[in-house]
Amino acid sequence: MVSVLTYPSQATCCRPRATSPLHKGDTMKRLIAIIASTAVAFLGVAHAQQFLTIGTGGVVGVYFPVGGATARIVNEANVGLRLTVESTGGSVFNVRAIQAGQLDLALAQSDVTYQAYNGTGTFDGEAFEGLRTIMGLHAEPMHLICQSSANVEGFRDIAGKRVSIGNPGSGIYNTVLAMLDAFDMSEADFSAEYLVAAEQPDFLRDGRIDCFFYTVGIGGGAIRDITATADVDVVPLDDPELQALIDEFPYYAFATVPGGTYGNQPDDVTLFGVKALFVASTDLSEENAYNIVKAVLDNLDGFQATHPALATLTNEDFVSGLGAPLHPGAQRAFEEAGLF
Repeated sequence: MVSVLTYPSQATCCRPRATSPLHKGDTMKRLIAIIASTAVAFLGVAHAQQFLTIGTGGVVGVYFPVGGATARIVNEANVGLRLTVESTGGSVFNVRAIQAGQLDLALAQSDVTYQAYNGTGTFDGEAFEGLRTIMGLHAEPMHLICQSSANVEGFRDIAGKRVSIGNPGSGIYNTVLAMLDAFDMSEADFSAEYLVAAEQPDFLRDGRIDCFFYTVGIGGGAIRDITATADVDVVPLDDPELQALIDEFPYYAFATVPGGTYGNQPDDVTLFGVKALFVASTDLSEENAYNIVKAVLDNLDGFQATHPALATLTNEDFVSGLGAPLHPGAQRAFEEAGLF
């Protein structure tokens, strides 16, 4: 509706008009009422829209686009939530940030989640009992990428080489330490570098390192790029020592990378790794957890189209290998969908 302003005619514009104090008082009351109602309405909108932050990982990995896809789907669901995405140092950082109240949700590896909840490994003696899983996601195998000239054919061959094992705040670093322990090796057996994941491919391409470890979903962009543009190998990680690690800790698993996924990789390659999870804490309300999971399940095709790592997600993936208990709100959404 268009409002039209009308002005008094010249004949009436100068006519004296009696204005009583009561009339002025009524006008002031009306003005105050309008201001107050506007403020209340504004506060109501602000209160209805809750802002939550998702911690992801480096912008070249899988966590960042998966976090972005989740935020977009939930925001478009109009459930009173506004999710934003933050690039972070990775799984260990994310879990600690949730515990400190600096993040509301995050992506994290299943091994990191398990260790944080139980107070083992990197979190020895620091159990985060309020940690909860929102949903399980894709397999996240460890990729060992080496210069072809380094002649690395298996894990033990990294001895004496220059190898980046990720930054100490990352899930990459955390998993490599577990693998080293399984092989009865340590960082003293090679020249260790502690690069952020996004830096590693360039260091390898420039010859400043011989190998790097990278935990990422199958088809991760950083791995596709380096294998297509440099003379490097995807090293198999299928040793008996790793099978023993899987037998002891079920949050680990082998994953098969189909031949042709990466450059210079014509055949299937078996890798060892973990699983990606969406996590939060008990501070996240049951209703918010429910709405987040329900929005993803209601838009599953769009979610899976976000990245090749999500394309093969199964119903079982959402609710298995979780590392920490399922959040009650998430469980309710999965139960309604018949997945739990």
